[in-house]
Amino acid sequence: MNLSTIERALSPTLRAASVRVSRQVSAAPERLFDAWLNAEEARTFLFAGRSGHAISSEIDARVGGRFRIVRRWDGETVEYSGEYLEIDRPHRLVFSLFVEKYAQRDDRVIVELAPVAQQSLLVLTHELSLPDPAERSRIQREWTIALDGLGTLCARSAVSRAATFTARH
Repeated sequence: MNLSTIERALSPTLRAASVRVSRQVSAAPERLFDAWLNAEEARTFLFAGRSGHAISSEIDARVGGRFRIVRRWDGETVEYSGEYLEIDRPHRLVFSLFVEKYAQRDDRVIVELAPVAQQSLLVLTHELSLPDPAERSRIQREWTIALDGLGTLCARSAVSRAATFTARH
């Protein structure tokens, strides 16, 4: 299945349901953007939920490239996959999202970043194929957890870089 063909074929009214989550994060837009495209870092926060662990993560970080992250929760395997539709470092990342377990087949996620003082504003919009309000609430909670995890990841790496710098000087 070519997800990008499906993405381009759908009209915006067919994907009218969306979830938007925003965060101000203490990291540069470049740092945040790069975490989304690094397989090891992405596996720590993307689709993490409150429990479970990543079994595998693969990222081909180019327009037309694909990603796949597999997680294990309560004895169940859940696979998240998609295709990168737009990569404009460090401002905008757009990808399709397919999650068979939740019957998500034509979703699109847009990540936008902007510098704000010494921080970054991250706005994530998930255009959904699921019209059910309960499912939209679940997705919003999951993205909130993911963005919190991204903030924690970037804060940890900033602390470890500062400690390394201090130890060298």
